[in-house]
Amino acid sequence: MPRDPALLAECRALVGELRRLPTLATLHAAREWPELERRLRALLSTVRRHTPAREPRAPVDAGRVHAAHWNVEHGNWYSKVEAACLTHPQLAGADLVTLCEVDLGMARAANRDVAADLAATLGLHAVWAPLFLETTTGRDDDANASAGRDNQESLFGLAILSRWPIGETRIIELPSPSEYQFDVEGMYGRHIGLVAAIERPGAPFVAAAVHLEVHRTRRHRAAQMRVLVDGLRDERRPVIVGGDLNTNTFDRGRPWDPLVGAMVLAGWPEVVLRRRLLRPDRGCEPLFEPLRQAGFDWEPFNDRQPTLALRFVRLPEATGPFGSPLARPLLRRAERRALLRLDWFAGRGWSAGRGETVHGLDGPGRGSDHAPLVAEFW
Repeated sequence: MPRDPALLAECRALVGELRRLPTLATLHAAREWPELERRLRALLSTVRRHTPAREPRAPVDAGRVHAAHWNVEHGNWYSKVEAACLTHPQLAGADLVTLCEVDLGMARAANRDVAADLAATLGLHAVWAPLFLETTTGRDDDANASAGRDNQESLFGLAILSRWPIGETRIIELPSPSEYQFDVEGMYGRHIGLVAAIERPGAPFVAAAVHLEVHRTRRHRAAQMRVLVDGLRDERRPVIVGGDLNTNTFDRGRPWDPLVGAMVLAGWPEVVLRRRLLRPDRGCEPLFEPLRQAGFDWEPFNDRQPTLALRFVRLPEATGPFGSPLARPLLRRAERRALLRLDWFAGRGWSAGRGETVHGLDGPGRGSDHAPLVAEFW
């Protein structure tokens, strides 16, 4: 897809400034911070739109919305994501697609505009909004995926793709662990909900894509969800929310959290552990309470299958004492059992629906580390 040279130049200039001021404290104390803040806010508050070359065909069933959600792991395995969206019997022909971890100009995803490329291939309308401007090529497996390339725009965000035209859009900013994400991970920005009006003929609705944080406690995720649903409080049209809610049922960020998590994953009886990990809405994750209070339902639109198999190599907590030879058998057992339900659909204003997890597209070397979801809203 054609790229915007002005956007590329601004992103590169801002990344250079952020690298020069590598902590949030030094950034905020810098003499040039007020101007940098204005430029960063302008960059991160801009929603990009993509229109297909021709209008998509009418849906197979006008009485339902066939939706898909996928955390695509930045687009690191873009060709497999694209192929699945085109040909997989559960994903192909979706009317609505919500996406998390969608890169624009990151080396790990071959510097693609992932949302634009996928929308063009599928022939759908699309909107994309950034969460973060990255100052590194990423974490975990990203160095290998980058293959020695440098970033271009260095942006990472959310996307919504739609068979029908997309009307007004807005960004709901969520409380975020900004200091950790900048000082430790080198990302400047915040978590958001991307909200879009879907102009379905005769039956318009609203779609929201969201990615909640994973670095702090379950209460932090619940606080983010309260802000999201409060932003949708006055919406009278039906709403579909698709997102990676990071409902792993554990807390992070405090000294004792790794030990508690390891003990639960390695020591709890299998049946009890699976109930906790695959049914986090039954008390372990308080974020579902604000959803319920705001009139959302999720039971019809989700099965109880895992969407991510945790890999401890991706957790900083798994180093240090947990990385010692004595702890390795415990970690291996915990990792085998850490099958998490992180991704969800929720809806309000729909009469019925059903949903399921799509198997076989998640894991190292596949489309993503997350499994996609599909759901029908009637």
